[in-house]
Amino acid sequence: MGRFRSTVLTTGALLTAVLPLTAPTAAPVTRADTPLPADVPTVTQEPGHPLILYPRRAGTAAAYCPQGTRPTGGGATVQTDPAAAVFLYESAPLSNGWRVRAYNKSDEAHTVHPRVICTTDPSVTQQIGPDVPVQPGEGAEYSTAECGTQYTVGGGGQAGDLTFLSMLDVPGYPMARRWNARAKYTDFDPDAPPSFVRAVAACADTQPTYGRSDTSKLAPDAVGSAHAECPAGKVPLGGGASGSPDVLFNESGPTATGWTVRATNTDHFGPRSLFVTVICTA
Repeated sequence: MGRFRSTVLTTGALLTAVLPLTAPTAAPVTRADTPLPADVPTVTQEPGHPLILYPRRAGTAAAYCPQGTRPTGGGATVQTDPAAAVFLYESAPLSNGWRVRAYNKSDEAHTVHPRVICTTDPSVTQQIGPDVPVQPGEGAEYSTAECGTQYTVGGGGQAGDLTFLSMLDVPGYPMARRWNARAKYTDFDPDAPPSFVRAVAACADTQPTYGRSDTSKLAPDAVGSAHAECPAGKVPLGGGASGSPDVLFNESGPTATGWTVRATNTDHFGPRSLFVTVICTA
């Protein structure tokens, strides 16, 4: 694929929060490298406007790709408190960016920072998986998006209200052509209407490489994280995590050279697992 560079904030979207008067500037991330041929795609990371997420409220934020580029991966981090009870129920590509929807279950406001990975690769497409019903209190169901003859280079997931992501992952690498998304419906009222989960894959013609974290064990009701690094000299295109259906995502997103996911083990009785996968390019 291509060379990585980081740029300052371009634009963003925010549906249910107060926008700051000025956009923050991302710290530059660079990598020393020899010039690549002009026809090799480049990869950038673009931050979006931060979302101020008030107590017991849901909100939406987005980051957008520059003109002429396409999204492959993205996500969000929570700035205010690493142990904040902010849960993701959407982290998925738009046609020209990345959208995150989150719910703040805590009694304090927190700030959510969206970010998107963009590439100039013209072969990138998006494939949408089926809407899989999720019943109240359940979380084992997952949706699969198929890349066909292309390779999976990233992806995300969408779910209904109070249905929080617990898996965004690529199965079957190093020849991965699918993307899975899973979510748990945290409304336990048996009369609640069914929710759903939907996978969205980013696909491309060029086969990527992969990195995977060790498995983290999260104690009951504990918050923990896992991180996967790209192989040396490579940068992330996409990423996600998997583990127990009771481990719900608080954050998922790229670093300069890898992918980090923070999650909460909502099981009150036993430890549960979490591991991260990052999809990478040169």
